[in-house]
Amino acid sequence: MTPVDHVIQLAREAEAKLSVTFNAPDVLPFASAALEVIAAHPKLQSEFEAAFLEMPTYAATEFVEVCMHALRWPNVRAEYKARQRSAIARNDWRTEPVYRHYLEAFESDWEDATDFYVSYFGARV
Repeated sequence: MTPVDHVIQLAREAEAKLSVTFNAPDVLPFASAALEVIAAHPKLQSEFEAAFLEMPTYAATEFVEVCMHALRWPNVRAEYKARQRSAIARNDWRTEPVYRHYLEAFESDWEDATDFYVSYFGARV
């Protein structure tokens, strides 16, 4: 399994877990493992970015948010912003909040980092 496939698998596992527990912090073991894989393979950043751009179709929102808060990749942020704008232009009010929440996670003062995910970000914020 490639490192990118491993991150995708972790995203899918996080979705499966949250679909049962509905407990946002349950995403942390999966996101933490994904972030370790990503850190170990910096030359694959563009491939990881492409994977994150496909995740809205299958990954738990919480998984993407935690990873993006940790990574804050400008290319991914720019694409999420473009997708949010497109959703607004289409009056797609089911999709717009997904991208709005993703974008909020890029902020230094993202409230969820010190609330739901304090056990991970507490010492990092």
